[in-house]
Amino acid sequence: MVTTKQDIVKAVGAFGDRMESMVVSLSPADWGKTVYEGGWNVKQVYCHLAAMAGGASFIISMAASPSPSSGGGQGGFDIDAWNAREVGARQDKPVEEILVELKSGCARSISAVEATSDELLTKEMTTPWGVSGTLAEILVTSVVGHNAQHLDDVERAVRGG
Repeated sequence: MVTTKQDIVKAVGAFGDRMESMVVSLSPADWGKTVYEGGWNVKQVYCHLAAMAGGASFIISMAASPSPSSGGGQGGFDIDAWNAREVGARQDKPVEEILVELKSGCARSISAVEATSDELLTKEMTTPWGVSGTLAEILVTSVVGHNAQHLDDVERAVRGG
């Protein structure tokens, strides 16, 4: 399946819309509900999403200028340490501030995708966290699919199921 620039932009926009519609339905108590056993609560998941919201430009930059030493795959990148650091930097901030960061990150991702050439979107690559495919496929998997899965998990946690 070919993923177009318009598909990616539409998917990032849909994620932003879904995230915002979920926020208005959350009670103050919902923000503290556990989403992952031994892991994050709802607010921490939103902190993670805020950290990743502008991720499209980072991934696009990797595709445009791959590190000569990367060689693909994990390459010493510790995703758990990165996640812990990024969530920790945000978890004491007010929810409103996290949401502003998340919204602006989505807008930056959309702008970055719109400014990317169709040729670059077809470039094959492997991220430091081990995802391989064309840049377009990686954007859909890492930016859109990953984030949507987290929202699914938040919905289950809030519903109690």
